[in-house]
Amino acid sequence: MIISVDVGTSSVKVGLVDHDLRILKNFVAEVPLITKTTSAAEHDLHILWELTLRGIREVVKGYESRVEAISLSTYLHGLALLNADFGVVTNVMTHLDRRSSKTQKFLEEFGSELYMRTGCPPLFVLPLCKTLWLRTQGELQQNIRLSFVKDYIAYKLIGRHVVDYGVASGTGFLNIHNLKWDSLALEISQVSEDMLPELYEGAKVYDYVNLHEVGIMDKVALILGSFDGALQNIGYRAFGSEAVLNLGSTAVIRTLLHEIIIDKNPEARFFTYYAADGYRAVGGASNNGMVVVEWLKKLLGTDSFPITKNVVCVEGIYALPYLVGERYPFRDPNLAFTLFGLRLEHNQSHVNRAVVEGIALTVRAILTALNENGVKVSKVHCAGGGCSNIELVEVFSHILCRPIAIHSSPRDAVVLGASNTALRALGYVRNLEHLQIEESRQPNYIYPNAEKCGMYDNCLEPFLKLVESVRKTYSK
Repeated sequence: MIISVDVGTSSVKVGLVDHDLRILKNFVAEVPLITKTTSAAEHDLHILWELTLRGIREVVKGYESRVEAISLSTYLHGLALLNADFGVVTNVMTHLDRRSSKTQKFLEEFGSELYMRTGCPPLFVLPLCKTLWLRTQGELQQNIRLSFVKDYIAYKLIGRHVVDYGVASGTGFLNIHNLKWDSLALEISQVSEDMLPELYEGAKVYDYVNLHEVGIMDKVALILGSFDGALQNIGYRAFGSEAVLNLGSTAVIRTLLHEIIIDKNPEARFFTYYAADGYRAVGGASNNGMVVVEWLKKLLGTDSFPITKNVVCVEGIYALPYLVGERYPFRDPNLAFTLFGLRLEHNQSHVNRAVVEGIALTVRAILTALNENGVKVSKVHCAGGGCSNIELVEVFSHILCRPIAIHSSPRDAVVLGASNTALRALGYVRNLEHLQIEESRQPNYIYPNAEKCGMYDNCLEPFLKLVESVRKTYSK
């Protein structure tokens, strides 16, 4: 049995998984987002650990003597500060935290070189950028350590400050080529290596741990795993020409390749992170996924989200869904939610459709950038809570003009990926692509409509022009 831990931005999920990748027991607990000050969006590290430990305790009941390994997943771009004794000094600044957005301009001075070295375009969400901001706030005192969430969970389990290459590669500090902390990033941020965790391959056994407090009496292997996005791909075996579309709080499209792909365009429209076992995650993430849908429902005071059947962008209705700035492909913290083209005859279903189209057109722009750099995607797997809304997924299928696979449990992709990585670390499989999916677990598919694909092809350029126009406005 394998315990898979997924510390996500909205919840902590823990699963007990057997060698056939069947999830026998599940634990899910919501993670409170702390927004006490303007532009802040934080997590409490203590709560993340408490929920992780509670989840392990819940799923292990009745299986205490059968657990072989614990495999970890956490979200990217979180940054907290610890003291020399690993006590928590600050909360985690999550990817939704925009306080470091003005520091992005300074980071852009080194943007091209940093992108070539780290695979990370200069972005306000990066812990590198947040570190620069924290330094301006006087927070980086002597004997401070940087924490990216995964290393804190690992420290609580094993007593050592260690992080996998996958999570490290989303910080802006890791050189994607030699998998060491990058000298330029350290120089820019004035961070020394002893402030950072030890680096380790996530698809290998790091060490063996005792967890007597939850009833596990025997030592179990600790596998550091990777970040949640890469593990979604591993969970659904989406490599090469198959990509994962994550419709969680963010909207992400990515595939796993052995090659390091850097955007030829100076706009640096996508990332290349290390994933695990020699694979790189290549793709782009919009800050604005289902968080926009939930915000709109709350704003309108409704639990429903009706979507008109009409393609509204052809009527001149566009939504730029940038509620919390934007990461890819535009990399602009100043972008904001904007609606165009509404008239008296339009209603909520038109607004809702425009919002979904805006999110999907942003993902389409990322897919276009990947295609221009030789990354060809023919099929997409849907992961995350948004996959349960079939009407919404249909819009994405038409806009991306790709078939989209709907799996029976789209929220379980990360847990499955962490388990698959553990099986690789324990030597049960030759590589991460080796496991076969049982016939009974094959996904259903949503196929694009050729006519609607053409309509959305015509909407893409006007959409991009509107984005460019409002960028100039909001920059002022």
